[in-house]
Amino acid sequence: MSEFRYKAFISYSHQDESWGRWVQRALEGYRVPRHLVGKKGAFGEVPKRLSPVFRDREDLSSAADLSGSIKQEMAQSETLVVICSPACAQSRWVDEEIRYFRSLGRGDRIHALIVAGEPDAEDPLVNCFPTALVTDNEGNTVEPLAADARKWADGKLLARLKLIAGILGIRLDDLRRRDMQRRHRLWMISSFGALTVAVVTSVLAIVAVTARNAAENRREHAEELVGYMVGDLRNKLATVGRLDILDSMGEQVTQYLDTLNPDEVTDESLNQQAKVWRQLGEVSKDQGKLDDALESFTKSRNVLAELYRRQPENTERLFELGQAEFWVGYVNFDMGDLARAEQSFSNYLDISNELLKLEPENPEWTMEVSYAIGNMGWMERYRQGSDSDKMLEYMQSSLDFNRKAVMLAPEREDFRVALTNAHADLADAYLKVCNLGEALINRQRNVDLAAEFFEANPANSNLKEDLAFAQFGLGNVQRQVGIVDQALANFESSRQLLDALYRQDQSNKNYLWNRELRKQRIAAIYSATGKQEQAQALFTELAASYRQIGLEETSKDLDSLEEYAVFLDEYSGLAYTRGDRLLAEALLAEELKWVNELITKSPEFAVSRQRLVYAAFQYWQQNKVLPGDGVMEKLEGYLTQPEEVRSCADADAAARLSLIRGNREQAQGYTSYLLNRGYFEPGFIQFCRKHKLCQQ
Repeated sequence: MSEFRYKAFISYSHQDESWGRWVQRALEGYRVPRHLVGKKGAFGEVPKRLSPVFRDREDLSSAADLSGSIKQEMAQSETLVVICSPACAQSRWVDEEIRYFRSLGRGDRIHALIVAGEPDAEDPLVNCFPTALVTDNEGNTVEPLAADARKWADGKLLARLKLIAGILGIRLDDLRRRDMQRRHRLWMISSFGALTVAVVTSVLAIVAVTARNAAENRREHAEELVGYMVGDLRNKLATVGRLDILDSMGEQVTQYLDTLNPDEVTDESLNQQAKVWRQLGEVSKDQGKLDDALESFTKSRNVLAELYRRQPENTERLFELGQAEFWVGYVNFDMGDLARAEQSFSNYLDISNELLKLEPENPEWTMEVSYAIGNMGWMERYRQGSDSDKMLEYMQSSLDFNRKAVMLAPEREDFRVALTNAHADLADAYLKVCNLGEALINRQRNVDLAAEFFEANPANSNLKEDLAFAQFGLGNVQRQVGIVDQALANFESSRQLLDALYRQDQSNKNYLWNRELRKQRIAAIYSATGKQEQAQALFTELAASYRQIGLEETSKDLDSLEEYAVFLDEYSGLAYTRGDRLLAEALLAEELKWVNELITKSPEFAVSRQRLVYAAFQYWQQNKVLPGDGVMEKLEGYLTQPEEVRSCADADAAARLSLIRGNREQAQGYTSYLLNRGYFEPGFIQFCRKHKLCQQ
């Protein structure tokens, strides 16, 4: 029979009363895994339960010393748990309780739970460790056993397990494995759908002793379930890429959360729910379900807006609201609603600037400003009639803020990874002003950095995808400057990386689409450089693959719609050159259909009319007349002022449009502009030579 009455004594400042209740429930409600019960731990046999737990409710504010009853309860407690916060660190009585417990010879059984503040901070208003916790009764410095419940550290779930493992005197991994298995069972239960959820909720209500306890049970269950999805499961799957698991589990979790009474859910639980909606939005987006993604992201934003309304002084709430605005803007952008996208991106920038204004040297907020400015740069890239210089200014500023964030927090790998993409965005901005040299330099830097991170962690699917996109971007610039062999090598390497990712997660349509897009670039180069047989084989293969992907899904975002139109144009041109007029005509008709849909979907999208130029030019080449059906009317006033045409892509399209309009002199002017800029893209050179617009 143990000499102790209590498994643990909880010591805390009464300003942390809610945390005291949480720790008591967390410990007493935990059932030790069967296979561990009875085994030898560091402090004896492992028990079935960690109850009872004593929570000090006595008000000592007017006392001169610890009461006899408190000392008696501490003497009968195996373990002391100290809830650490700035209020705790300044509490005389918490300090006294720690010293008394240590005097009982149980200094090795004192555990700290950090809930606010910072350990060992010089500022007493921030420090969360009481003096007695870090100094023994002889004045020697000691290292406390600590779990950190703050959400950016261990979080509640892991902190709970750390406390329990310490109290039992066993390894944390023994509990984590059991905890993972138990949560998988929770997911299986939740997968029965809303009916099962209703039953579970009803049972919780029936077995609860009081209505208050029932609400607490539901809150605990919701927070644990949601926390698992946005924490352990998301982090685990992010590195290996399994959208199908997140999709199936996430749907059932949201059904469960929808059954909760908002009045019975804590603010933190609502915050977790918002993160689940966001996560579901990310999954839907990666699967090509943009309508579902927008719905999920909008729900997330609405919840976070309400939370911020309740706590306008809370910077974390403001930060999360900014994230929500970004995702809503991102999906609206992909769906072609540039006006709504710009509004959300603008809101995101305003929020990020406000955060940085509050804390000018905060690296997190500095990075958010970098991201937000980059989004505004993307709007300038894609919007019809955009300002090229403004885009370049945005992207350079984004890169500068990214560098500052890295300087402020050099240990943050995610900031350094983001720097790779900042160079890619700056390269695209230089293409917007047809500065191919700077574009090439920044794209090469993008690849070098992406390769460095991937080689350090080759199992990480996110880093593998980053490298694949970096190589693709570099290949595109190399293709434009005529470094064909290197471009082909980068396209092939990028294709292989995406193929590996797709084989790993075949539910991710983005991997499949982008893998085929690399093959499309290779086929286009083959076609423009006289390797028609190789080009034909790849285009035939691509046509079958795109049918398999499902055009109704890939066409939902603007980039995919544009790229499919490019495929049809290039394949039609090859078929015509090879003498297959029927296939060329069919592909061209389909191209015109898709381009018209692109224009209808988003008339503001800059490449909409640019793609129509290529379709009109292809029609003119094959039929020796201009297309009808209002095609040329849609191009009226487009690319008519040479001084406004600055990007390489616009100048290429303008040369073709001028030629079919009968203005050969203007076509020659655009051709000279591009050649003087070092633009030797194989398709353009083929066009240039065929129509005798360039020397050689």
